[in-house]
Amino acid sequence: MFNVTVDIERGCFESTIFGFWTLDTIGEFHRAVTEAGRRIQATGRAPISLCDYTGAMTQSQEVIAALTKIMENPIVRSRRVAMYTGDVMPRMQAVRATRNRPEFRFFTDKDEARVWLFADEAGGAPGVADAQAG
Repeated sequence: MFNVTVDIERGCFESTIFGFWTLDTIGEFHRAVTEAGRRIQATGRAPISLCDYTGAMTQSQEVIAALTKIMENPIVRSRRVAMYTGDVMPRMQAVRATRNRPEFRFFTDKDEARVWLFADEAGGAPGVADAQAG
């Protein structure tokens, strides 16, 4: 249902989300991203996140509500989140769940997402045409 990996050098955790989730899945995901956030914060950095949502299915409203709540956790909250998506409906759900979160940007391509996410490290944001919907 998900994978979470940590790149300590870049202060980034990457999550891959796929399938249809239950509240049990949400609990497992929350534990995994909390641990990832703690590992990065222990280095003195605020995390950044790359999220692969291309394999996600349209989720139940209770799952979306729980995901939204997870994003409020200060340990999990990232200073920048680049999410790349595939299907329209899961993308619409993700956009709606993060509509008041300016740190989120949405892309259809992983490489474009990475360019935007790591732009601060390179000394400035490039003119990437991100597809943030709002």
